Amino acid sequence: MILQASAVGLTALQLLNEGNTFSVHSIFEKGLNIVDQNGELIFAGTDENGTFPFGILLDPQTKETMKAYIQVGDTLTVRHNRLSHNGFDMLFNSKTLPLNMDFEHANITQLKENFQDISFNCYESTDFERARVLSLINRLHDPTENLEETFRYFIGRGQGLTPTGDDILVGILYGHFINYFIEHKHLETLKALMKEPLTTIVSKRFITCALDGLFSSKITALQHDPSLESMKRLIDVGSSSGMDTLYGIYMSLTKE
Repeated sequence: MILQASAVGLTALQLLNEGNTFSVHSIFEKGLNIVDQNGELIFAGTDENGTFPFGILLDPQTKETMKAYIQVGDTLTVRHNRLSHNGFDMLFNSKTLPLNMDFEHANITQLKENFQDISFNCYESTDFERARVLSLINRLHDPTENLEETFRYFIGRGQGLTPTGDDILVGILYGHFINYFIEHKHLETLKALMKEPLTTIVSKRFITCALDGLFSSKITALQHDPSLESMKRLIDVGSSSGMDTLYGIYMSLTKE
């Protein structure tokens, strides 16, 4: 059976073009994750939660067809611009997804104004109360600080495929790219920690991409549309992932 991808993210395309063998890591409603022998992850699925640099975009029917033939642990191989399984071949010689790295277009003033209509008080009774997150953000300015232990507190803390602490870090990194404030030393520290098994493989992919200025389309939409509606579309991602990410963005932009 021949299936066709709708589009491919550039990070995913780089991995696919290396001709690696992949195994199915996890399957869920909106798609599935596959990993290569180095633990590098690609998401294949629909765009309800946005599109990703490490994603293969599928239309709903193709996603369901693919899921009907596949199980966790199955092997997929790459050859001749197709991802092959014993039940199908997925063609990925399709268009590439935009990276949306035009961070300079973000209307920070408008974002700050619209943040006033969203309550983040729910974090005050968690491990990520405002004072703790603000302390991290303020120390990110200072090149004399050593933030390894603080990063270790955040990384992997929380439940799910992308724990809360990781989503907050992704949000903080997005805030950095639209309004630079993090010293390079601290970015390098976080990058080094991503080589350790501190969190889920999915979260690791989101953070490593964020360190390179690569984010999901539901996040980068904010630099083109800073409206409250755009923020709410991000909030709707996952059970709490979108809200956690927005909290990180909010804290990084309102730190003064």
